[in-house]
Amino acid sequence: MDVHHHSHHEGKKNWKSYLWEFLMLFLAVFCGFLAEYQLEHKIESDREKQYIQSMIADMKDDANKIETSIQFCTTQVAAFDSLLKNVYHTPYTDSSLRMLYYLQRKYTSTRSPVSFNKRTISQLINSGGLRLIQNKAASDSIIVYKEICEKAEVQEAYFANFRMGKVNDFTVQLFDNKYINDYDKNTISKILKEHKPILLLSNDEKLIRQYANTIYFAKSSLISYIVILKRIQNKIPINVKFLENKYHLD
Repeated sequence: MDVHHHSHHEGKKNWKSYLWEFLMLFLAVFCGFLAEYQLEHKIESDREKQYIQSMIADMKDDANKIETSIQFCTTQVAAFDSLLKNVYHTPYTDSSLRMLYYLQRKYTSTRSPVSFNKRTISQLINSGGLRLIQNKAASDSIIVYKEICEKAEVQEAYFANFRMGKVNDFTVQLFDNKYINDYDKNTISKILKEHKPILLLSNDEKLIRQYANTIYFAKSSLISYIVILKRIQNKIPINVKFLENKYHLD
């Protein structure tokens, strides 16, 4: 029996077929690229908005801390004025010495610095997230805010470490710790009530005036800190409103 082999003949593809297949493949790859690009763009846009929302929350948190600090520092400046008034009011009496001990203990050993919330700024800078802030004005406002906060921190450190450090150097030479330990923070009339007479460790006029000078310079440094805090306090609502408008967060 004869076996007949049937050959399957296919027509050759012409150049139009190859071109069409190439175009289809190119379109598939290109559309995939566009879809991936759009997805990545949306993800970055969402992250940008999240960063802005987080930055706004940080600034609002800072605003509360700043208000508390300004209130205390303003009281502290007034206390420094009272301390200077008592230092220069000689001869000292028992009541004026009690007031000196009270003011010295309460207002030269206590501070109220602002601990700025750096959560978002740190993420933006350390992780390279700042590139996600596409709006240049928004990015600039964040950088400027960061810089003025750093300026406040430098000023407070100068006040605390240098100015108040010098105050403390004279404090240990003038004020007797046995009285300070009996300090009553609530009632002036009860301060050191068991110790009579109330005395300074030294009545050296030069030493007392040097102490007064350090209080004066510390007060000036603290006033500069308050001025910077008020600048930040005034900028926060402006920055918040600007960012909310730019990113439609109202």
